Amino acid sequence: MTTQTFELTEGTHVIVSECRGNLTVESGEELALIVKTPGPEKEAVITQTEGALVVETYGNCLLTCPSHVDLTIKATRGNLKLKGVGGDLVIDTVNGNTTLAEIGSLTLQRVYGNLRVEQAAENVAVTSVAGNARLKDVSGEVSVGSVGGNLRAEGVSQGLTAENVGGDARLSPPFTAGMEYIVRAGSDVVVHLPEEPNVRFALQAGGGVRTNVPDLELNQENGVKTGTLGEGAALIKAQAGGRIVIKAAGDEDEYGGDFNFDFDIDLSFLDALNDLGPMIEARVAQAMAGLEAGLQEGLRYIDGERIRSHIEHAAEQAQRAAERIAEKARQAAEREAERARREAEREAERARMRAEHAERRWQRASGYPTPPEPPVPSTPPTPPTPPAPPAPPHAPTPSEAPTPPMPSADELREERLQVLRMVQEGQLTPEEAAKLLAALH
Repeated sequence: MTTQTFELTEGTHVIVSECRGNLTVESGEELALIVKTPGPEKEAVITQTEGALVVETYGNCLLTCPSHVDLTIKATRGNLKLKGVGGDLVIDTVNGNTTLAEIGSLTLQRVYGNLRVEQAAENVAVTSVAGNARLKDVSGEVSVGSVGGNLRAEGVSQGLTAENVGGDARLSPPFTAGMEYIVRAGSDVVVHLPEEPNVRFALQAGGGVRTNVPDLELNQENGVKTGTLGEGAALIKAQAGGRIVIKAAGDEDEYGGDFNFDFDIDLSFLDALNDLGPMIEARVAQAMAGLEAGLQEGLRYIDGERIRSHIEHAAEQAQRAAERIAEKARQAAEREAERARREAEREAERARMRAEHAERRWQRASGYPTPPEPPVPSTPPTPPTPPAPPAPPHAPTPSEAPTPPMPSADELREERLQVLRMVQEGQLTPEEAAKLLAALH
């Protein structure tokens, strides 16, 4: 093992330009930077610039620095574990898992593994996490761009914005008055309430909203369910492709194992290397030489596979959510069509009953029953008689003047039916119809 120590002045910025293995950072009491690498030779290059100390390592590395120092880590090819650095922390890219505890402010661009942040004294801003993310006991405001897996936020006192979570999202108290907690997830969103909740909700869920809180009444408006508990001083705004579940205080769920990756710092491997013999040292140096050549290619493959897996998982969850929404829409359309059919049948029945009622009213008012059907003759008609020979022409007398032909029984029946139809359609009153029928006799 190799140890290098560099004295620092107040305000010196520590920069890790690249660590090609695992990087562990812990705080120390001395105003100095201590760099430990496992090999017998120097595997870390430290460059002093104006106001900054730049570190580049070829393998695993342990850094010890003052707790108040400002630290920038540009690239870590393995895992990153950091504890007790309370200055401004800026991290660009970590290929493995990232665990940060007892820190100040954090600005993090990309983590291709899991992320865990505990006890942050100031704001936390994260752009992208390919795996799961857990945020616990953050005193400042939290903003997260995208999480490929699950998100769990607990004790985020100054508000949270999670723009895109591929898996599940879980929010736990406290929820500070005046703060907003905004999350958008492709799967489920679970909200755990405190003992005396003081929140209001604006919720949209493809799989519906469930709650076991007896005092919470949710109202639907423009596709958004709203509700208030207490004075509603904190806002919880959630969108979910799956369900949104609101749980009362003390109602724990079965989740949590997805976030319980280790963050304890184990440095015993460094001291154990002191006892290795020359043969082991030579073989380690030979293996490191071969590993350095293929390290970048291997990491690109691993990162690509991990990202592809998370993208496929998120796509599957989105597809399942879309299928659930489409099925609910189809069922709603079927229910609406059945309701319209039953309403049409009821309206037709009401029209028929109105017609019958109108006919009965006319019968009572006029005293005329519905004309009977004319009888059908049972015997064949009598053959026509031959015409009489024409009479000689002469002038007709008044008694011989032609009279208009009388209407037949069928014509009278048709006229009566026409009068009845006009009463049924409301064109005639029963009194007017009675007069017309009397005139037809």
